[in-house]
Amino acid sequence: MNVTTAHFIISMVLTGTLYEPVWASEESPTIEVFTDSRFAVINGTDNTAVYMIDRIDQLQQELSKGLPSKPEIAKKRVMQRFQGMNSQLSSEMESAAKGLVQALHYGIDRYPAIVFDGEVVVYGVTDVNAATRIHKQWQGEGKR
Repeated sequence: MNVTTAHFIISMVLTGTLYEPVWASEESPTIEVFTDSRFAVINGTDNTAVYMIDRIDQLQQELSKGLPSKPEIAKKRVMQRFQGMNSQLSSEMESAAKGLVQALHYGIDRYPAIVFDGEVVVYGVTDVNAATRIHKQWQGEGKR
């Protein structure tokens, strides 16, 4: 090791900025979580897409509460409620619908499920960190 390299390493250690470099081939995977209201997502980040599969059913139940028995009046009332939905509820419904489409596309047959890069599925966990460890372990075993 030459003197320049030694000085660099020592200065990095002393300043507390010694880090592991991130190479382009080690990009963070795209992570999608498919779950329902029974299973909370743990350790998700802003880059983690979370799809609440049962949210459409919940919204349907909310929209149909207290509807009159006459179909014509009930239909009008539902339309009024639907049109009066705020942007957050609309966004939740859109996300849930997208999640159902993605789940069908990936062939997900149960949840909770966490999908990495649209290719690898880890079932039965909602802790993103735990699923990431499982995914990395599986990737490591595939390289042997």
